[in-house]
Amino acid sequence: MNKKIIISLSIIGVAAAIAIGGTVAYFSDTETSTGNIFVAGTIDLKVDHVKQTYNEMDCKTCSVEIESNTQDQVVATQGGLDPVLMPHDAELVTWIHPSWTASVPGANWIWATDPTIPAEESIDVIYTFQKKFDWWGPITGVTLVLDVGGDNSYEVWLNSVQVAGDNTEQNYTAAGQDQYTDGAVLANVQQGQNTIEFKVKNWARPQGQTWANPGGLLYKLVIDGQCEDNYFKNNCTLWGEKDLVGDEKFFDFDDIKPGHEGTNVISVHVYENDAWMCLVIDNKVDNGNGLIEPEIEAGDTSDGPGEGELSENITLFVWRDNNGDGVYQPGTETEIDRGSFSELNNLSVYDSGTEDLLPACETKYVGIAWCAGTINVNENTGDITCNAAGMGNDCQSDSLSTDITFYAEQYISNPDFICGE
Repeated sequence: MNKKIIISLSIIGVAAAIAIGGTVAYFSDTETSTGNIFVAGTIDLKVDHVKQTYNEMDCKTCSVEIESNTQDQVVATQGGLDPVLMPHDAELVTWIHPSWTASVPGANWIWATDPTIPAEESIDVIYTFQKKFDWWGPITGVTLVLDVGGDNSYEVWLNSVQVAGDNTEQNYTAAGQDQYTDGAVLANVQQGQNTIEFKVKNWARPQGQTWANPGGLLYKLVIDGQCEDNYFKNNCTLWGEKDLVGDEKFFDFDDIKPGHEGTNVISVHVYENDAWMCLVIDNKVDNGNGLIEPEIEAGDTSDGPGEGELSENITLFVWRDNNGDGVYQPGTETEIDRGSFSELNNLSVYDSGTEDLLPACETKYVGIAWCAGTINVNENTGDITCNAAGMGNDCQSDSLSTDITFYAEQYISNPDFICGE
C-alpha cells in the first residue's frame, strides 16, 4: 500500500514538472536585414582620335554625303497616327505619286509609314526625320550642297538651328524642289557629330476630295572638304568617343620616306570606376616585300615575310598631353615612353609606378609623335624634331603593321597594378 502511494506521487511530480515547463515564456526581439545584394562592378573604356598631323598637314574630313533612305530615323510627330514606337527607321515609299517629279540622284522618297496611314490623308501631319554625320577639321574652303523635295512643306534643322525651309505646297515637283549652297547651312556644321533634322508637313486633303494624299521626303547633303587626291587626307580618320570595333586606324600610310613625321592625339575616358591604363603595341609584323637594288647595296640580304626593318626605324615619343593640343610642354606634361616600334611594347600611361590614376568620368589625352628616322625632343622648349639620317636604304619597300590597344583595369581591384606584369 505505501509502496503504491509513493509511485503515484512520483508520477504526479513528473506531470507537474512537464506542466510547469510548458508555461515558461522568454522575452525576445528579432531584427532582419532583407534583400541583401551583390552586384558586379563595371568599367567602360572609350577612346577618341581627336587630332592627327602628317608632315604639318592636319587630318580633316574630306567629304560627307548623306541622302534620304531607311537609315533616317523617325523621331517625332505632330498629329501623326504612326503606331510604331519612336524612334524607328523611316520607310521607303513604294508607290510614287505621279505629281512627285522632284529628283535627287541617290536619294529615295521616305515617310514614317508605307503607305501613308489613310486617316492621316485628311489631316495636317508633321513628321521629324533625323540623321547624324561626323565632320572633323576646318570648314574654310569647304563647299556644301543640300537638295530637298517634300510633300508638302518642310523645315531643315542642323544641330538645333533652323537653317532652311520652304512653307509652300508643291515642293514635290521638279520646279518646286530646293537647293541650298549658301553659308547658312555650312556655318552650323560643328566638329564631331552633327544632327540634321527634316520636319515635313503633309497638308490635309481638302474636305470632300478623294485623291491620294501621301507624305514624303527626298533629300541629299554633300559636303566637299576639297582634299583632292591627297592620300593622307583621304585616308586618315578622326572619331569621337566610342568603343573601337576593329576597323579604326591611328596610322594608315602608304609611302613613308626618311624624315616623314606626324602626331596623334588620343583621348581616353573610363566610366564607373577609377582605373589604371596601359598602351599596348603588339602583333607587330615586319615584312620585307622583296629585295630591291638600294636594299642590296645597303647590305640587306633577306627581305621576306617577317624580315623587314621598318619597326626598327620608326621612332616614337609618347606623353600625357594635358590639354590635348598635340604639343609637348616639358615641366607640365609627363613623358610616358620613347623608342622605336620594335622596342616599345607595354607603356605605363597610368599605373602604380606612375602613382597617378585615370579618374572615372574625366577626359585625359595621350600624345604620340612619330618619326621615320630618329626622334629628338628638346626638354627645354618641348620641340619635337625628326632626324632622317636614322633611316637607311635597307627599309625601302618594307611594311609594318601593328595593333594599338588601350587596356584599363579597376584600381580598387588591384591597387598595385603595373603595366606589363
